[in-house]
Amino acid sequence: MFNAASYLVWMIPALAGLIFIYFFGSRRRKAIAALMGQPQTLLRLIPQESRGLKNKLQACALVFIFIALAGPQWGVELVSTQGRAHQILVAVDVSLSMLAEDVKPKRLEKAKEELSLLLEQLKGSRVGVMAFAGEAAILCPLTTDIDAARQILRALQPEAVGVPGSAVGNAIKAASDALRVYPGAKSLVLLTDGEDLAGRFAGKDKPLDAAREAAGEGIRIFTVGIGTPEGEPIPLRDDSGNLTGYKKDRKGNTIVSRLDERSLTEIAKRGDGAYFRLSPSHNEAGEIADRIRQTERGEGLASSANIYKNRFMLPLALAFMLLLIEFAIPESRRRQRLGGVAYLLLSLGAASPLQAASAESALRRGNKLYGREEYVPALTEYEKAGRKKPKDGRPLFNAGDALYRLEQHEKAASAFSAVAKSRAPVALRADAYYNLGNIHYQNGQLREAIENYRKALSLKPGDPEAQHNLAVALRRQKNPPPPRKDQDKKDKKKPQGQKDKPRPQDQKDSSQKQPPSSQPKTRPQDQISKEDAERIMRAVSEKEKAQQKQLQKQQPRRPEVEEDW
Repeated sequence: MFNAASYLVWMIPALAGLIFIYFFGSRRRKAIAALMGQPQTLLRLIPQESRGLKNKLQACALVFIFIALAGPQWGVELVSTQGRAHQILVAVDVSLSMLAEDVKPKRLEKAKEELSLLLEQLKGSRVGVMAFAGEAAILCPLTTDIDAARQILRALQPEAVGVPGSAVGNAIKAASDALRVYPGAKSLVLLTDGEDLAGRFAGKDKPLDAAREAAGEGIRIFTVGIGTPEGEPIPLRDDSGNLTGYKKDRKGNTIVSRLDERSLTEIAKRGDGAYFRLSPSHNEAGEIADRIRQTERGEGLASSANIYKNRFMLPLALAFMLLLIEFAIPESRRRQRLGGVAYLLLSLGAASPLQAASAESALRRGNKLYGREEYVPALTEYEKAGRKKPKDGRPLFNAGDALYRLEQHEKAASAFSAVAKSRAPVALRADAYYNLGNIHYQNGQLREAIENYRKALSLKPGDPEAQHNLAVALRRQKNPPPPRKDQDKKDKKKPQGQKDKPRPQDQKDSSQKQPPSSQPKTRPQDQISKEDAERIMRAVSEKEKAQQKQLQKQQPRRPEVEEDW
């Protein structure tokens, strides 16, 4: 396939133009030669065969140049990307006061509509959704999947949080806890009517204190007010949407919910942000997005993707070689001595791309041998590729994997360690740390295994296989199984790390389709027998149940909320 196939279309008129130039130039040369002397004498000085061969070489070189411009691609490689992104948590008030209809159709619906527009303008950032009333709950953890966050946002209802009321301070505190673990710029967009009813029981300044603490941790707070200062009663409706009355307090008085702009402005000021008020015509979402973009970006999540390899260097090298050959062909018999110099330049210029192509060829041969489980000859091919492209980490990584399969763990560890400490792509270094962890695990070095698994996760956060192996190693370190005679006998008969029925973990799923250059990864196996595993899990489950019962006895009963709107 081609990355820019349109260049192949332009190649046709370019060749036609070149042929016209050749034809027109040939006629001009003949006309000028006729004026200068005898044509037979000139033919002896300028051979026509040489001119025709030079024209053909130039035309072929032009074809290869256009092929290179079209960007030929074949083969797939796994690449890692790590961008820079903002971390934004959107906190939405879902208390009963958000059902007031002083903003049409009602406050909560208008809030969801406006925040959905905001998320649309924050593509490329990590966003999360939190709902709060008397307490706060993270409904969507930080993610780059904007569409998923918008879906969760559109589904928000007052019953999303079990505790009624309005506790703005608790929402800010919960958002700070969620954003604290992320580096770089962090922002909290707090959309509410500003009534902090639950906060009155813990002190009037609780939201301001929480905002000050969040700003100290580098979290900017943008408050968005919805509603009117005059306020509106809170309507109560049945399942069919019919109005049944208005919300009343315990004394029977109708509650009027008002927008508290003063508190929201002060929260934004303490949180080093800004206050915005939703209006029917103004574009608050665009203004908030612009203010967020002005902050410094933090590190983005590392991700991996399969992309086609660019192969434009091959046709470009062929075009260069053809032009050098064309230059080496003399136009007159006196220039024949220049041919040796041109061929020397040809060999020097073509050495680098040919050497790179040879390294790729050796790497592919090694991958095929590896796929056939012929690890010794595969190792030889990887060593050849490494000598020809010493800056490429793939041959060394694949050599380490072949050594691992040959149970030469010390040499494999040295290879993986070299890749991990090199300037190889992030994904390759993460896999090298991962495999180092596997080797240490099988050697019983749990502390070193845990350390390397954590390094792998720091380079590739969210890798499920590294997370699984880290959990296995931590569990083994905390609860080492008792030695069993039968099990020891079985282990002597089998290679270390293999069981009959564990989760298969010799390679990633993708490595079943990709050769070793796509980073196949060995897997440590949890060498606990099935009976021991079931016994440990039963013990853990019973212990957790006992702890839950104890916590329920100790936990104080939640006080009733007087102002539940």
